[in-house]
Parts: sequence; C-alpha cells; structure tokens
Amino acid sequence: MDDYIDVKINIFEHTGQRARILKSLTVNQLIEEILKEFDDIGTDSPERYTLQLKGIDRALSPSLTMVQLDIQPQDEFTLGYAQQTIRQMLDPQNYATLRDEMTNKIFDIQWYPAIIGRPSTEVNHNIMLAVNAQLLPTGMTISRKHAQITFSNGSYFLEALSENNPTYLNGKEIPFNGIREIRNGDRILLGQHKVSMVFESRSRPSSAASQSAQRPGSQPLRPVVPSSTISRPPSQPLPVQPQEEQRICALIMEKGTNPSNFGQRLEISGYPFELGRTIPILTSEGQVSRRHAEINYNPQTRQYTLQDLHSTNGVMLNGVKIEPDNPYEIVNGTKIGLGQYVVFRFEVM
Repeated sequence: MDDYIDVKINIFEHTGQRARILKSLTVNQLIEEILKEFDDIGTDSPERYTLQLKGIDRALSPSLTMVQLDIQPQDEFTLGYAQQTIRQMLDPQNYATLRDEMTNKIFDIQWYPAIIGRPSTEVNHNIMLAVNAQLLPTGMTISRKHAQITFSNGSYFLEALSENNPTYLNGKEIPFNGIREIRNGDRILLGQHKVSMVFESRSRPSSAASQSAQRPGSQPLRPVVPSSTISRPPSQPLPVQPQEEQRICALIMEKGTNPSNFGQRLEISGYPFELGRTIPILTSEGQVSRRHAEINYNPQTRQYTLQDLHSTNGVMLNGVKIEPDNPYEIVNGTKIGLGQYVVFRFEVM
C-alpha cells in the first residue's frame, strides 16, 4: 500500500504546484512543509494560514490527516491566510501616510489593521493591504504579510508579522509579533534590504512632540555663546497661519566622510525630527550617534529649534558647539554640524 499521494497545491501566485505527500500528514504539518519550501512567503506560524480544497469555501481542520479527510489524487489544495479581522475605517482627521524614502511614493493609511506587504490570491488579505511593497524597487524582498499598523485611543501602533524578515522602528528591531507605538516622523525599515519609510499622521501631536514644543516654556532660548552668533531671542507669539504649518523644510548635506552623499536632500517630514545613524545617509558616519540631535517646530512662535540629544561627539550650530538639553533656534541657511565631519544646511521654503 502506497503511503504517499500526489496532489496539486495553489500557493498564492505559485499555482498548480505538484506535490507527493504522506497520507499521514495533518493539514498543519502540510502547511509547515509548504512554508519551508516557499521561503518568499515567510515562515510565519502555521496558524496564520489555511488550506482549502478547490470548490469548497471553508478551511480544512488543521488537526486532520489526509486519510481522515479522504484526500484523492485529483484533489487540489489552495493555501491562503486565515480569516482577517474586518478592517475598521479611520476618521479623516486620523488618516496617516507612509512615504518611501527612495521613491517618495505615498501610501495612505485610512483603515486598520493596515497591512504592509505584497498582494496574494487571498481576497481578504488584499482588502487589508494598505502598503503594496511590490510597487517599490526592492519590494519583492518584503514578506506578503510583513507588518501592520493599528490604531487605538488616538495612537498608532506597528506590529511585526514576519518571523524571519525583520521590521525596524527608528533603527531598533521589533521582535516577531511585537507591537510598538509609532509617532509622526518615525522611520520604519522593512526587510534585509531595509526599505525605508517615514510615518506621517494628521492626528494630535504625540506627547513627546508636545513636550518638545513646550521646552523651556515661554522663556527665551539660552544659548551658551552670544546670541548674535547662533540664536536670536524668540519673537512674540503670532496668530498661526495655516500656510505656515505647510512650509517645506529640508537638510542639505554639505560635508561628510562619503563624497557621494554631498548635496543629498533630506526632507523633514514631521516633528520632532531625529538626526542619527538610523537615517540611511548617516549610517556609515562613525562620529554620528544613533540618536544625535533633534529638530522641532513650534507653530505658536513659528520657530524651528535644534537640540543636542547628549550625542557623543557634539552638535555645532554655525560652527559653535551647543549644550545638550537646550533648544537653539535655527533659521533658513543655518549650518548644523554632527560630530567633526558631517555638516547639513537647513532650508525653509
């Protein structure tokens, strides 16, 4: 008596795959074997997937064997994702975006959970897919179900869904099934090739941003060198004009250890905006700390400020070193030095 059976399996776009399987295999074991064979799917836990027989619109029981299911040689399996939670639409004021830093392509986050990954043949998965990484130059390195963004009590959260294809938040890896809060301006890196995206929200500022904007309250900024050199006293609060909130700011790299980066434009996508080695063009800069400096904007005073985050090699403002913990005003054309070798020019348009 033959202990094996020949079947056909449809595995997302890999349709019509022929397989010779043990009749004693359970559905769960078969799913595990499929995940090992097709590493582009990601080796997520088997319970994230289901097997169905072609023509039957329900998942097979994971604990049953091929014998118990009376599987025949002409039968055809289809691998899919387990039933997804029905997506919840966000209120328009809570819409967010993810911007790919290589292409500047914008992906809208208008529901949750919002899947970051690639399309599949499973309809529910595609309904939940908010960021189609397949549209990006290196997007095929991203798992189909790589990560997801959720929303609760006014805050956004990022969950890593791929066990062996990493997800990073501001340079720190999120463990498989781990969840981290994300805020405006945070950077999300996906996969071994590190597809880099910036998260931007429309909802109320995070507590960190609010605290940053309020430091040190209404008191004048206190630089450690004459104010004429690197700072000016803050102006009186002015009525906030909507167009002022939309001004585009950027950092232009003027100096660094890698000449190919000279002239690179780093758009400031939200506040607080953190400068450090998590930014791709600073990754190889040995004198730049992981969290080196932070740029903020106060809409009440219309001031942009720079603060040293206790970096190892210091922050220079127009060639003068500043002290940590004190925000210093920066204006269009200000030169920002990170350590000895890196210099950016701040631009406001």
